Amino acid sequence: MRLEKRLKKLKQRLPWRRSGDVFYIISFPKCGRTWLRILTGYYLTQHYRLPTDNYLRIQDYHRLDRRVPQIEVSHDDKPQKRRSKELVHSKRLYRRDKVIFLVRDPRDVLVSWFYAKKYREKGTKYPGTIHDFITEEHGSLASIVEYFNIWWAERDKPKSFLLLRYEDLHARPEQTLKQVLGFLGVPHLDDALVAAAVAFASFGNMRQLEEHDAFNMRTLRPENKADARSYKTRKGIVGDHKNVLNEADHAFVEAYIKDHLNPELGYGNHVG
Repeated sequence: MRLEKRLKKLKQRLPWRRSGDVFYIISFPKCGRTWLRILTGYYLTQHYRLPTDNYLRIQDYHRLDRRVPQIEVSHDDKPQKRRSKELVHSKRLYRRDKVIFLVRDPRDVLVSWFYAKKYREKGTKYPGTIHDFITEEHGSLASIVEYFNIWWAERDKPKSFLLLRYEDLHARPEQTLKQVLGFLGVPHLDDALVAAAVAFASFGNMRQLEEHDAFNMRTLRPENKADARSYKTRKGIVGDHKNVLNEADHAFVEAYIKDHLNPELGYGNHVG
């Protein structure tokens, strides 16, 4: 009964069904969704000559121009707040939709999410260390791994599904952005405009945008400008967990991923 209530609430939170396909960009927090939104938003606003320069609010673009794909962004099921065993396993609610599922090395997600909880959380910040956080029941390693596993197992439920890896976006941003735009059905891709979007969404420029509150959004605003750890754009690198986890914690995380994460996702060994 509790699962049925959860599914009903999830369905109620979905946007009103509109004509045509709806595309969802879904991820666990700290997988690069803001970066992907700015990349995509910059391209779409220029391509369709939209009357906005807010490259984060891509879910608003279809209302400005019906040619633009209908896009929604979501941390589906709020996995960052749940125990792994509390996560909803069925993704049938997306059976009429097209889903881009953005993943990142769980080791890096773990570290980045810890810093967000420790230094960016509004109100009471996480009080413990990274060692403590690794085994937190709500929204830590076990939840990240299970969330990835669930979506990979349910990838045939949406109308279409694209698995997108943060590491590919980092290594081949132009190629990966074109893959996303193609999945969205954007016609006549412009290589020069793709390159311009990648340049605009560079880490350095995104840090400047955050520092100057360019988008006037609380979620893209540093908690403390003097502390780099409080920025949403904290480092933007692949493999940062190697700089943060001590030997024992690293061994624990490695063993957990090896034992629990579906190897088809490609994170059984170090990435980057």
